[in-house]
Amino acid sequence: MWVLAGATLVFVASGYLLFRMVGQQVLQQAQRESGAWASQGSSLVQERLDNITNTARVLASIIGPRPLDAKPLIHDAMAGNPDLAGLAAAFVPGRPAAREAGQSPFVGRQSDGSLAMRDLAKDAQPYWNTAWFQRGLACSQGCWHEVFRSQSRHRLLVSYSSSMQADGAAIGVVNADVTLDWLQGILQSMQLPAGAHAFVIDQQGMYLANDTMERVGKKADNTLLDLLNAPSLKGHANAHELDQQGAHVWIYDEPINGTQWKLAVAVPEELIYAQVRDAFVAVLVLGALTLLILGLIVMVTIRRTLAPLGVLAERAEQVSRGALDFALPRVRRHDEIGRLTHAFDKMRRELAAHLEELTRFAREQARLASELDIAQQIQTALLPGPHYLDARCHNFELYAALKPARSVGGDLYSYFMLPSQRFCFMVGDVADKGIPAALFMARTITLAKAMASHAQSPQQLLQLINQELCRNNDNCMFVTLLCGFLDVVTGHMTLASAGHDPPVLWGNHAPTWLPVTSGPALGLDEDAAFPVLRTRLRPGDTLLVYTDGVTEAANEALEHYGGERLLARLGQFQQSGDPTQFLAEDVESYAAGYGQSDDIALLALRWNHVGLEDETSMLDLAFPATLEKVFDALDHCEKRLHDAGIRSGLRDDVRLVLEELMVNMVHHGCSGNPAGCIGLRMMILEEAVLVELNHEGAPFDPLQFGAPALTGDLADRNDDGGLGLHLVRAMSSELNYTHDEYGNHLQLRFANPTEHGHGT
Repeated sequence: MWVLAGATLVFVASGYLLFRMVGQQVLQQAQRESGAWASQGSSLVQERLDNITNTARVLASIIGPRPLDAKPLIHDAMAGNPDLAGLAAAFVPGRPAAREAGQSPFVGRQSDGSLAMRDLAKDAQPYWNTAWFQRGLACSQGCWHEVFRSQSRHRLLVSYSSSMQADGAAIGVVNADVTLDWLQGILQSMQLPAGAHAFVIDQQGMYLANDTMERVGKKADNTLLDLLNAPSLKGHANAHELDQQGAHVWIYDEPINGTQWKLAVAVPEELIYAQVRDAFVAVLVLGALTLLILGLIVMVTIRRTLAPLGVLAERAEQVSRGALDFALPRVRRHDEIGRLTHAFDKMRRELAAHLEELTRFAREQARLASELDIAQQIQTALLPGPHYLDARCHNFELYAALKPARSVGGDLYSYFMLPSQRFCFMVGDVADKGIPAALFMARTITLAKAMASHAQSPQQLLQLINQELCRNNDNCMFVTLLCGFLDVVTGHMTLASAGHDPPVLWGNHAPTWLPVTSGPALGLDEDAAFPVLRTRLRPGDTLLVYTDGVTEAANEALEHYGGERLLARLGQFQQSGDPTQFLAEDVESYAAGYGQSDDIALLALRWNHVGLEDETSMLDLAFPATLEKVFDALDHCEKRLHDAGIRSGLRDDVRLVLEELMVNMVHHGCSGNPAGCIGLRMMILEEAVLVELNHEGAPFDPLQFGAPALTGDLADRNDDGGLGLHLVRAMSSELNYTHDEYGNHLQLRFANPTEHGHGT
């Protein structure tokens, strides 16, 4: 019964769709044929009307210069054109042409076909005041007038006027009257199918011709007129759809050029679909009989086929209860039932072995789960704590969070202190999941911690890590990593990105993206370069670094969390809490119906600026690389040191070192760039004086030269690594050098004796 019901449904649905498709094609064919009928009828009417217009124009062009020939010319034209009901040559009274012609002749055709002539000037009503004459004078190219009913001839007539010209002025009008009886003959000659009918309608909505004779001369229904004046249906030229007395009718019209008439063909939709509907009824009856026979055949076949399956169903119930020792019926046929019986017996024998294998596999799964738990603990041990507070000066606070999509994952974060009051932090994402990504992540963190002390910038650290990851990387694994160095005293921060998403910065302003130019991911190109971004954090600023597991988290509608929502949610966060926890909970709530599809790592660094505001004095200068500006800057430095209470000996050391370095920058470092600029930044702490020098000259590392041999004439030493650089290294407690696309950067630290218990 289900097979029969399904086949019936398919048959009915396919029949309906086929009927709709064929019906559309039939409708389109009917529209093309009906449009052709309308066009053909319009052409026939136009041909007859063109004969009238040509006659009137030719007469007007001949009679204009020859008024005396008006009477014989219009008489001959009437005799040669049976479509004409009347023809007149009316002159403007008082004009020379009227005086020359002597009359305004009119020739009319009588009911018996004979011609009668009279002078229009002798009519009781002056013709020159009539509408056809006044309008005809302005029709140098001819024009049709409205249809009128002749009271004397009791027929519908229409007139065509063409003005007669002489010396560039209108001297009269040739007016031709035409009966419309021949329109009925044209409609009958169109040979329309039974049920369809045609009609001609004028601009006033009057029937000029109609298959139904009693409608001729009457006004059409307003609904029909509105439909004919409306735009045609899309895709069907001049086609209109009309519901008329419960019947659906298609109307196709064509305008008759030179007039405001329309010829239309009306075809009932019932007529269009009649043959198709009859054919489909016959098909449905035949299909119903076929389905009935098919149902009987299927029923008998299925009952015979399913009988052996009852025995197999009973044996399957025994298997579900754990009983595997039973006998199956003897196989008598080698069809699908016989094959199924053999397969069932084989399954019975193999099921016991499979149950034993499942038990062993369950033990293996338990062991693997235990090992994954241990791997997760090891991975977590590689990461620092989720919260870090700068204990020395409370200048910054850090929050972090890691949520693997599986037991272990490939996202990472790390942070640690470096020499010279620098704090290193990083967030990365390995391009994989599971154990391989976790191992690659562990290798990345280990390399970062091992090489950070040898790097002077995040750019250099990324280069060192990338070179190590590229070695023996046969599987082409890679990691995106964003690394930053923070000066924990001043808040100056340097960022470098290896294919990672840009971080977000917000505080006293709305959250915005930091425009960090990214290099390629680590592990792919050993010679890759990583541009840096330098900025300075303001009090209350928070930097958020994240992985794509945040922005690509999806909800049930598969809509991503996205960057716009990330910025909007951060704008609603209160600065007093943990932003990583806030954002992780929001992402989890957003993806609650879909689940976490990727690892998530978050790191937020909040800059409080406490130490710098309370304990430091700062000088930040930028000036042209000239000796005059150098010594002005030295005077500013010495005054700031004096005001801060730094003892004179340390002030002299700082001035001497800065003078040696900046004079070298003027004479050597900026020789190729006279417009170069030197940047000087000095921070005065309780325990030390920190100085950073920046200049745009050629790369020059003062740390690459060893101490000079203090023999010979020291005053004449001017080679690289001479006495000046030796004094710089000797007088400063720490000296670090880096170079990038922005130039050379020197960081110096001068220990203040007060940190050893001596007074200033």
